[in-house]
Amino acid sequence: MVELVDTRDLKSLDRNIVPVQVRPRVPLYIMKKKWLIASFKVNEVKRVEINLLNQKFEYYLPKITIKKINSNPKEELLFPGYIFVNISFENYSALKYTMGIKNIIKFGHNIAYMSNEDIKAMEIVEQASKIDPVASQIEIGQDAFISNGSLKGSLVKICSLPSKKRVGVLLTFLGTLRRATIPIKDLIF
Repeated sequence: MVELVDTRDLKSLDRNIVPVQVRPRVPLYIMKKKWLIASFKVNEVKRVEINLLNQKFEYYLPKITIKKINSNPKEELLFPGYIFVNISFENYSALKYTMGIKNIIKFGHNIAYMSNEDIKAMEIVEQASKIDPVASQIEIGQDAFISNGSLKGSLVKICSLPSKKRVGVLLTFLGTLRRATIPIKDLIF
C-alpha cells in the first residue's frame, strides 16, 4: 500500500510514503481571459506580432492616424512600446517568455490588466482617427513658452509653420517684436 502525503510535511516521510505536491485550487475568475499589458522594444513590433501569432495569442496594438503640419496623414502607435494581450493567467509564463516581450506590467505583485470595454473604446478612437485624422495641436496665433535656451520662459506667439520640426514665432526682445524660427521641441503650449 502506498500512502500519498503533502510535500509541505516532509518530517513525516517514510520509505512507504510517496510525496506529492498539492496545488491550491485556482479561483474561476482568474481563469477568465484578461487584457494584460506588455512592453516591448519599439523597433521590434513585427517580431512581437509574429511571435504572438505563432503562440495563437489574441493581441491588440492600438494605432492612431495623425495629420502633422505640412504632411500627409500617418499612422502611429498610440502607446509606443506597449501591447495588449488577451490571455488567461495560466498562460502568463508563456507570454512572459515570448521573444520580443520585455516585461509584463505589474503594480507591486498585482498584474495590470484592462477590461474588454476599455479595449473597445480604444478601437472606436482608432477607427474614428482613420476617418478624421487627429490634427496637430499647433495653430497660428497660439501662445507658447520657450522651454530651452537663453530665452527660456519667454512668451511667444506662433506666426508660421514652415517645416515639420520648426515653427516661426514672434517674440518681444528689447522692447521690439522680432521674428525667429524655433524647434517645436523647445516650446511649451
